[in-house]
Amino acid sequence: MPTPWNADPPGSGRRLAANLRGIALEIKHDAPARLPAATTMAQDWHRRAFAGIALPVPYYAGEFRDTDTAFPELIGYEVEVGGVRGVPSADVPAALLAFESGMRSALAALDPVIAAGTTPATVAELDAALQIAAIAHGEWTRIHPFANGNGRIARLWANWVAARYRLPLFVRLRPRPAASLYAGAAAISMRGNHAPMVAVLHEMLRSYLSEG
Repeated sequence: MPTPWNADPPGSGRRLAANLRGIALEIKHDAPARLPAATTMAQDWHRRAFAGIALPVPYYAGEFRDTDTAFPELIGYEVEVGGVRGVPSADVPAALLAFESGMRSALAALDPVIAAGTTPATVAELDAALQIAAIAHGEWTRIHPFANGNGRIARLWANWVAARYRLPLFVRLRPRPAASLYAGAAAISMRGNHAPMVAVLHEMLRSYLSEG
């Protein structure tokens, strides 16, 4: 039976917040390079997010639920959020390959439309960018590849896409966005429907810009 990891270790909040700020700054700095989407990048985010924080099993930071015998505690580690199970651990590697391939295809289609160094010029372009952000967020949530901390990585993915198209990093990392619409959209994403998250991201961006 895998050792459960259900909550942040007590007293880790400040360190975790600082770690996430550092990752967000790097995402913003690297955005002009338009790097390819890679699940290894998310593994690095996860390791860095929990750097200096004692976890139930040290390699829970950055390693995926799967069948890798090098990480036995993650074999058969199944997760459930709001009564909906994440992808079975044995199927996580294939799901992540599909995630990476889908992201690269979507970005390859939109990158020539929104030239590097520019922001979306039309409502349609903005919607296309936020659709990719919502799908990245939603699919990561649906797959739930890590033992814990998947929501923060999903929000980093959304911000990573936003930064690529010179939008602000408007999705709060921690604590999770408080709006009930966000929680509801994330729950629906667990079932594979990411359309509500597109609408939520539009509203979150409008709110961010109006407050700025």
